[in-house]
Amino acid sequence: MSILTKKKTTADYEKKLALLPTNSRENVQAAINNFKKFVLEMHQSTPDQICGELIVIKKQQGDEEYEDALYNFLQEWIDWNISKKAGAYTIKTRFSILRTFLYSLGVKTNPQDIKQLLSFPKKIIEEKYPLKKQELRDLVTAQARNPKRQAFYLACSSSGMRSGEALHIKKKDLDLSFDRITIRINAEYTKTKTGRTTFVSKECGDKIMTYLHKLDDNDYVFTNSKGDFKARGRVEQTALANVLERLGYNEKYSSNGFYKITSHSFRAYFFTLATRKHDENYAHKMTGHGGYLMQYDRMDDEEKLKTYLELEPDLVVFDQTKNEMQIKKLKQENMIVEQLQDEIMKLKKNQARIDQKIIENLQEKGVLPR
Repeated sequence: MSILTKKKTTADYEKKLALLPTNSRENVQAAINNFKKFVLEMHQSTPDQICGELIVIKKQQGDEEYEDALYNFLQEWIDWNISKKAGAYTIKTRFSILRTFLYSLGVKTNPQDIKQLLSFPKKIIEEKYPLKKQELRDLVTAQARNPKRQAFYLACSSSGMRSGEALHIKKKDLDLSFDRITIRINAEYTKTKTGRTTFVSKECGDKIMTYLHKLDDNDYVFTNSKGDFKARGRVEQTALANVLERLGYNEKYSSNGFYKITSHSFRAYFFTLATRKHDENYAHKMTGHGGYLMQYDRMDDEEKLKTYLELEPDLVVFDQTKNEMQIKKLKQENMIVEQLQDEIMKLKKNQARIDQKIIENLQEKGVLPR
């Protein structure tokens, strides 16, 4: 058989997943594993065998029989997921991945047929819980024995980094040459595969500096975990869940049983305040979303930092830090006033000298009495 006509398999598709970012790869693999479990449990078969049968039906019995078999099968998969207590959003997400997977095996689905022939559970949309500053302050304080984790919470809430991005940051990714620690986020570790520059607040920077000298260039800045990315993520999820329970911030959404406060809450905290201070496009740019105006791409790092510093007073968690910043601002403003006063005094003295010379010239010419 020619390599060009070689039959594609599940194994072929899974090999390509290595090219995806870690989070995306894990999500796709989880959806495929879900489908494998379904066909094994319900049909004692494999995805390759099921897709092979569907292709045979199409060739031997025609499009109508093929579509009936395909969409009855997909509805069975949806119902099976519902029976396993999968949420509406989870099923929709898995189905989106499943369509791509089936397509790679030669089974194509039609958007209009999906809309008309498949019945998905209705998604229950609950209002998202807004993380309060006091709650964030308590979460940071509760991790007093783990300064890296404190810095992790402060970094995500003051920069808008995704938790997965923050857990990939190494010492060599930090730039200490500006007034605030600058982080260069590698494109490889972002959801959009686009690198970007962000800043962290002074209080986060101060926390980082308490231990940064102990790290080598390739050491992770925001976690003590030495495992792979997935293991690092699990460690931080467990730690956050534990402290939420300890502090009594353990309220959960009724629709899915998830905590109302998650690592994503830190990122949402930043996005909300950035939108209020500047605009939504700025918030999208800083958090690594698409859909922002190009005006922020044209700014150099110094301009970006200036814009960030305007936002920073709203981001700080501890009142002491905010007071220090206000004191510094007042000192700077007072210094400017003093400089202006000096300039005015110099101008007055200079004008007085000029006036005196004019008077002396007029006296010499006899226009004015001596």
